[in-house]
Amino acid sequence: MQARSKAVYENCTVLDISGNLLFRASRKRLDWYLSRYLAAVIDDHTIQLKFANRGTGRSNEPFYLQDMRNACVVCGTTDGLTMHHVVPHQYRQYMSTDIKSRSSFDLLPVCMRCHDQYERHATAFKKHLEKCFQAPLEGRGWVERRDIGQAGRAAAALLGQHTDKIPEARRAELRRTVQAVAEAWILLFSDSARSCIEAWKQEQLDLSSEAHQGVLRELCEMEVRVPGPDFCTHGEIVVGAVDRTQSDCAV
Repeated sequence: MQARSKAVYENCTVLDISGNLLFRASRKRLDWYLSRYLAAVIDDHTIQLKFANRGTGRSNEPFYLQDMRNACVVCGTTDGLTMHHVVPHQYRQYMSTDIKSRSSFDLLPVCMRCHDQYERHATAFKKHLEKCFQAPLEGRGWVERRDIGQAGRAAAALLGQHTDKIPEARRAELRRTVQAVAEAWILLFSDSARSCIEAWKQEQLDLSSEAHQGVLRELCEMEVRVPGPDFCTHGEIVVGAVDRTQSDCAV
């Protein structure tokens, strides 16, 4: 984690066509209006819209109209600040749009020291949620491709420095394992590797061939454990369970 090189809050001001405070914004947001000639410059940190806005912006929400202090919300220091998400992205991404859309109150400045301390508590709380909602932190619905794992180990053996010391009968068995699995999972390989695998139907795996060795290397690097068709992340399970609980309470 690195501290931000610029202020968390730039506290720029956007006024409506009548001169009333509409909302606070970043410098990037001001430049967006100015580049499209939709606003006039009042001062270095303030612009005024040239058109009548349809809504009231944030004019009825004091939180969004105040000058935000660039200081850690925990200890108050102004040094080494990071942008902290109150609701972690792994949960937030599964929430409804009305909750997560333009919710800048979810972002707070926290110094690196306090952020590190928070992460330790957050990890413990996530483990608590894991038990409450039967939501494994690594997700649920993984599929083990055991044949790829077996073929990967066979490929690693054939690529090893002491392949010549493996009995010929065992090397032949390893080659058959590699070829059978590679043909079964051919769509997972690169185009060049597929060409080699197709050729294996007419010729034997040649360990001296760089192209064939490339197939073996790809097989070694393939993931054995992958998300299955019913895979759900930890965050998805937790947010879904909370949503269902709230729906039941509403009824």
